[in-house]
Amino acid sequence: MSTAALIDHPRPSEAGGGVHAWAREVAALTTPQSVVFCDGSPAERERLTAMLVGAGALVPVPGPTGALRCAPDPADAAQVGRHSYVCARTPAAAGWAHWMEPVDMRIILTEEFRGAMKGRTMYVVPFRTRATPAGPPVQGVQITDSAYVVLCMSMMAQDHHAEIGFFGGDTDFVRCLHSVGAPRRTGQADVAWPCDTVQYIARFPEARTIWSYGSGFAGNAFLAGQPDVSGFWFGLATDDAVEVSEPESPRVEIDRPPAGGDERQRSLPA
Repeated sequence: MSTAALIDHPRPSEAGGGVHAWAREVAALTTPQSVVFCDGSPAERERLTAMLVGAGALVPVPGPTGALRCAPDPADAAQVGRHSYVCARTPAAAGWAHWMEPVDMRIILTEEFRGAMKGRTMYVVPFRTRATPAGPPVQGVQITDSAYVVLCMSMMAQDHHAEIGFFGGDTDFVRCLHSVGAPRRTGQADVAWPCDTVQYIARFPEARTIWSYGSGFAGNAFLAGQPDVSGFWFGLATDDAVEVSEPESPRVEIDRPPAGGDERQRSLPA
């Protein structure tokens, strides 16, 4: 079956050929069951929320607010600091972060990602972050096999931290690739919070690329949305190259007001 045959949602007309070509390249490596281009719409958020509640990844919180909390696998690490690398041309360019030769890391991660999305949906999420004091807006494309990550990105857009579905160029974009690292065999039951015990975060500043593998936490997946990363790309790995992760006690809650109330959703720390 060709990669094009996997795509459930046609790519947006504003998404250039570079985006589509990269999505096909990633799909060929990771072999997902299907590919979906995301737009961040309310209907998409509702569909993803219902899917995650049904899977047990989001759990209703008792009370009148209708809030939901995430239920991560205890084996997953919200902080992947010691496995987080800056893969710049020289160690000095990585600042105080861990450094690895870009070619060596790509060899490692290519094998980890090979077939990593089997039995799962590959989501393609064009985005643009806001400008921050650390640097200019980041325009990029996030590819992930985690519906939870897509939902968290959508909530960032609701809080005006990023635009989802936006794309204004063809090839000049940050490429963000993430997988939970839990391929599914045909007929295999899924788990509520898929993840892998092997976890990596690798930033390739000269290539404007981030690869994240093994964790289900959004903070370990959508690194381009972190304020320091905008400055990181702008400065090409200077002192802004810091390790980004979620708090030690991660608990994301999604406010879901009663029917007829404000439909806005937001991410809240525990």
